[in-house]
Amino acid sequence: CCLAITVQLIWGLVARRTWVCVANMSLFKTRSWWATTAGLEEFHDNRSLAVGNVDNSVDGSDKLVVGSYKGLLRIYAPQEGGYLPAHTMLEKQVDPIVQIAIGKFATASSQLHIALLHPRQLTVYTLGWVQNEQGTQYNLTTLYTHSLERTAFNMIWGPFGGAKGKDLLCVQSMDGVLSFFQHESFVFSCFLPEFLIPGPLGYLPRTDSIVTVTSAHVLQSVKYQSLAVAANALGVPDPSTKKKIAPDFAINLGEHCVDLAIKTAAKGPSQILVLGERTLFCFKESGVLRFAKKLDFNPSCLHIYGTAPSTDEDGGGLQFLVATHTNQLLVFRDTHLMWAAHVEYSPTALCVAHLQHMRGAIVCLDELGHLGCNYLGTDPTLFVATLAGSRELNYEEADREMKALQQAIKDAQKEHSNATEDEGLQLTVELSAPRLVENEQETEGLRTCLDMKLSIRARGSTCAKDVSVYITSSLPVTANPTYYHWDTIDTITVSKAVTVVCVPVLLPVQRTLIITASYVDHGLHRSTEQHVSLPFSLFCIPCQPLKAAEYKITVDTNCPSVNLPDLFPELVFAKPSEGVVPSNAMGFKLLAGPEVTIVSSKSSERYRIQSDHFPAITPLVDELIARLASHWKNRAPPFCARCSDKPPLNEYFDIIDNHYKLRVSMEQCRELLKRHAQQFRAIQKRLLTRFKDKTPVGLAHLDTLLEGTFMQIMALAEKYEMFQSDLEHSSNELACASKLTALVMKLSVVMTPEEYRTLEACLNPNVVHDSEQGWEEQSHVAISHLLHTTLAKNPKDQSGEPSSLCCHGIICNVATAPVALVLPDVQKLKRNIALLCDRLSKGGRLSASAAPPPTTTTATQSLERKSSQHLSKSQLGKLPPLPENTTEELEDNQISEL
Repeated sequence: CCLAITVQLIWGLVARRTWVCVANMSLFKTRSWWATTAGLEEFHDNRSLAVGNVDNSVDGSDKLVVGSYKGLLRIYAPQEGGYLPAHTMLEKQVDPIVQIAIGKFATASSQLHIALLHPRQLTVYTLGWVQNEQGTQYNLTTLYTHSLERTAFNMIWGPFGGAKGKDLLCVQSMDGVLSFFQHESFVFSCFLPEFLIPGPLGYLPRTDSIVTVTSAHVLQSVKYQSLAVAANALGVPDPSTKKKIAPDFAINLGEHCVDLAIKTAAKGPSQILVLGERTLFCFKESGVLRFAKKLDFNPSCLHIYGTAPSTDEDGGGLQFLVATHTNQLLVFRDTHLMWAAHVEYSPTALCVAHLQHMRGAIVCLDELGHLGCNYLGTDPTLFVATLAGSRELNYEEADREMKALQQAIKDAQKEHSNATEDEGLQLTVELSAPRLVENEQETEGLRTCLDMKLSIRARGSTCAKDVSVYITSSLPVTANPTYYHWDTIDTITVSKAVTVVCVPVLLPVQRTLIITASYVDHGLHRSTEQHVSLPFSLFCIPCQPLKAAEYKITVDTNCPSVNLPDLFPELVFAKPSEGVVPSNAMGFKLLAGPEVTIVSSKSSERYRIQSDHFPAITPLVDELIARLASHWKNRAPPFCARCSDKPPLNEYFDIIDNHYKLRVSMEQCRELLKRHAQQFRAIQKRLLTRFKDKTPVGLAHLDTLLEGTFMQIMALAEKYEMFQSDLEHSSNELACASKLTALVMKLSVVMTPEEYRTLEACLNPNVVHDSEQGWEEQSHVAISHLLHTTLAKNPKDQSGEPSSLCCHGIICNVATAPVALVLPDVQKLKRNIALLCDRLSKGGRLSASAAPPPTTTTATQSLERKSSQHLSKSQLGKLPPLPENTTEELEDNQISEL
């Protein structure tokens, strides 16, 4: 045997005392002699592999039989030189395969046959072959079939009852029934004693016993004769017989059994090897512990391949293989680790096969179907552990090397950007017109949806493999499905359908879908991303314009007024009786509920957006400016929009106050819930102590207190859920108000795109839910940083750059803003926001490197005369004061009515 010779040679060359092998980081790796993949998207376990001379060939070489849970049976005859299609002897679709067995299962034949265990059926086949002009063709012939009344879990086979030259089959069901079959005949069935869930099975020929591990982690052995006596005359299992079966021995292992194997000897006693999660046990057939070894790795399976000569009377030393979940293959001789090698995957089944031209090959199968015949070699892995040197570092040389590498990276990125214009994956999106969705329940409100066709193909020489496409959206938009996967994509376009639905829960802050595709191209992991702008008609429907509203925003332009139906042709509202569409007013009803109206001036170049709900103005202002810019994109001088209103700070501050109060209330409710939970556990412990007391003692109304505490916990939990829902809507309103405030400031003063990105990062429209560092803390630190650097009063302090502001408004490196992580109130935050707007309106710049505002052109001079963009100092003093009881705690009497 090649495996035995290799192990014995290595064992003789290396002294035992100097041998060091770390199982989790082996120096050597196995060498592949033959490998293939048994199907795609199929799953296997340790019972899905069998090795034997199933075709009963003269040379006696083993064949590999693999079955999957999908019901595909494959038989391979490996040959040297790698896998070829001719090595597949047979591939047949049957029922889902639970286990495969090879043995002498026929009455009038001593040849080997294949037994397949299905969930409700046991079938025995014989492998035949026919020689014709095309070569040798193999086929399976059914010898006999047994239908099972119970769902099968596993099976064992052997000469039960002293049968000679024949193998009987024993099937274990999911409810603990052992059914015995002698070829075409059913023998009997009976229940296992003390059964809960099925476990592994084994057979001891010398004692004619069946070995299993119960759900209580107990190894027990039951004689075949005892099982036969316990069965009734009809052979039907009787639950009452479970108490009559007494095991020969029962040993508590104390841990879950991963695998069980039995080594039988022709002239010696058998040995039982049990692989646990943390320990390896070896028992004699009498149940006496032979050895136990503590494991420092996570095993997956084992296989006994032989015994070594020994002077003991226990049958000799066991030689076996153990595979781990860290892709290691370990060779043991009893408790001694002989060899450790790295494999390409984590095996779930192991066998040793005597193949043609290869004796003692190690056959490995993993759960995804990777099948390989390997042998042990001395080729080291590419990883070499280096010793930490004590030489001094040359920082100048390291700096030069770092600069050279950075320059090389930049050059490579430029070349890659030029070369990949016609390479990579191309994502194409086609959107249909939005439509209304009829709801089954009237309380759900209006819903709109659209169909999106996603097309993807590879460009140029790109070979895209393992392609995964993710579709990311934010409320109120949901996409279905959100994930697609392809094994390979070439230049042929592949299309998929995606449904985008807008639900009436929140106001739209971001109207963009993000489509990300990750793939492997020539061994390199790459990704591409595309942003899809959703149509505005997905989020609203036309309605009657409002004549008066509480909140108004006026936008001035340098271009003549445009008829609103020309700007929003898909959202025109007309009464059926009138049939006339007004040209200077349009109404929009957002799916979340609020109504917004846009009115254009006939005599001037102004537009007014008004609504009774302040945050609902945000999407309309943003959409109006975008459509006007697109309408006048070819005009000279270019289109310019300004805002004649002051930033809506009072309304903005009211939304901030409401959001902060909800956060404080949630935190107070959480603390109350924590205290009541501690009280509930304390009462439970006290009650348990009373119940365990031998002397009966009164409960002292502890049961009443327990019930009352439970009712209080349930009430607090309901209140906490209500706060969560209110906070979600408040966060949505805060996001819209923050975006609107930043947009009005941009229209009020001249800002570069970089400055607007900085302002939007400070007034972050991405509101997060965090009790320790929420939107208020992040914005307060960011604005304080700006007021101490680029917007500082002292010119010497204006040299700082707000480069540490990230896209979410979080300060990454601010040493000049010592602000607490949790704000005691939002008074300073509101004052800093007002101060930020005041300094921007007086000519402050958000970037020290930004150029001063350009000279006002003729086209925009009229806009400057129409609106004054400065905040007065009196507005800073008229900030609404915070209520005194902003941190008022929840009282216990709120739930005392229970």
